[in-house]
Amino acid sequence: MLYNPKEGKIERNLLFPGPRVLANSGNWCLLLDSASNLFIVDVFSKETIPLPSLESVRSTTCSIKRVGDVVRGLLWVDEAGKDYVVVWFFDREYNHDSVSFCKKGDTQYTDIPLFDRDAHWYRGLSEMVLRGYTLYITTSRRFVRVLDLSGGHEQGSSSFKETTRPFPMLSCYESCDSSIAVTTSGEVLLVESDPWNRTWFRVYKKNPDLKNPDSSCHTVLEVDSLGGEALLLDLGFTVPADDTLGIEPDSIYFTRHYRPSQWRGRDLDICVYNLASKSLKRFSDLDVINLMDARWFLPGN
Repeated sequence: MLYNPKEGKIERNLLFPGPRVLANSGNWCLLLDSASNLFIVDVFSKETIPLPSLESVRSTTCSIKRVGDVVRGLLWVDEAGKDYVVVWFFDREYNHDSVSFCKKGDTQYTDIPLFDRDAHWYRGLSEMVLRGYTLYITTSRRFVRVLDLSGGHEQGSSSFKETTRPFPMLSCYESCDSSIAVTTSGEVLLVESDPWNRTWFRVYKKNPDLKNPDSSCHTVLEVDSLGGEALLLDLGFTVPADDTLGIEPDSIYFTRHYRPSQWRGRDLDICVYNLASKSLKRFSDLDVINLMDARWFLPGN
């Protein structure tokens, strides 16, 4: 179903019998069916684009073996619906070896290794954000890698490159549930929430004055606004506030206390948190519905 929080009603039913929704971008959803086939679908027109099989990963470091792991994914589709990027990985409690991606025109996936023999703090996976052709990966040690996925095609797959040296995003509250997010200007934010009392969020930006952030245990500065934008935390990026759409400025739109490496259920908590007033709004209309999963959906973005 599609729920409009501004009007407090269900807009329409979106029926995908069988397939599981892994990610969304604008009008499009990334789906996985019972046969482990990936495809993307426009939820309004029902246009469907099949994707390469999971076994088509082009990798020199690993091979695909089905052992019951859960597939997670990210999706970006441009506003015209003519180009797309899909990222997927097997969600494991430990030892994330790689993630894989494809773009329009690829016949197989490209493997992105998640380990570095010479720099252990760059290893692993905590979370990812995909915005356009840029993939942001938070490592197990909370360093952020920034990858450009816009490279050309070669033998049916695409190339990628690191655009900057990985940098740490560390606050002094290690026990909090944390995420990264990316603003419209490309700035990386650290977002923390309280998965126990569920009454607050904190947002940080990178401290530009640190001379040696790699050896610091606290590398961020807390901020009290999003510059008038709104953060769709499920998608991992900010969007301009829009009163006609009910998108409130300096607010965080949130659905779950869940990160890939934590290996636990989605733990739905659908709410909007306003940074300025420190207030939390939940939606009582959804309390009576036994939802298995949910995500914020912004058509056309």
